[in-house]
Amino acid sequence: MTIKEIKRLIRDGEKIDVEFKLSENGLNKDIYESVCSFNNRNGGHIFLGIVDGTKEIKGVNPDRIDKMLKDFTTAVNNASKINPPMYLTPEIYDIDGRKIIYIRVPEGMQIRRLNGRILDRTYEGDIDITDNAELVYKMYAGKQSTFFVNKVYPNLGMDFLDYEVIRKAKKMAVSRVDNHAWASMNEEEILRSSGLILTDPDTGREGITLAAILLFGKDSTIRQNVYEKQ
Repeated sequence: MTIKEIKRLIRDGEKIDVEFKLSENGLNKDIYESVCSFNNRNGGHIFLGIVDGTKEIKGVNPDRIDKMLKDFTTAVNNASKINPPMYLTPEIYDIDGRKIIYIRVPEGMQIRRLNGRILDRTYEGDIDITDNAELVYKMYAGKQSTFFVNKVYPNLGMDFLDYEVIRKAKKMAVSRVDNHAWASMNEEEILRSSGLILTDPDTGREGITLAAILLFGKDSTIRQNVYEKQ
């Protein structure tokens, strides 16, 4: 994402898919509520170092950034906190001489729980819908109908994909966006950051998704797992 795009999101203010956290010296405890609710809804953008309401760019303490990033990535990868765990890569931007942290939360293919609770995102913010059976049912139904391309293939490893195609996609993305997160990632990390390696909710086994096969699969992989099964 470019600086111009970041500034536009900040200028437009908080809404159903944008959340500001001050987080000058540490992570707000409710940041994980926003992560979970965004993922359960349509995805969203979280900015650390921005004042809610005024949209003032206060920035985060540069001396605390490393610890904040470590604490965040550890928490979202902890299944006892967020289940299924997530793989997110926060990005650091310098806006008008102040450091902010940007977290892009994708829309998830399955329902995630925070400390055992299901959260949804509305215009009013993050809400706990765990005890509302109707809302939970609608959320599950929406996931099932929308994310057929996220079908997981646990028996197919990375060797079923064309690494050269992944590298071309990486080169194109990095050339278009300054400080793109993919620049320092290997092929597997790129797939994980893009939600193309997921855990099958039925078996608990991890694998590449149908979307990964369609985008980066070898011709033989696509033929055997897509066309021949139609």
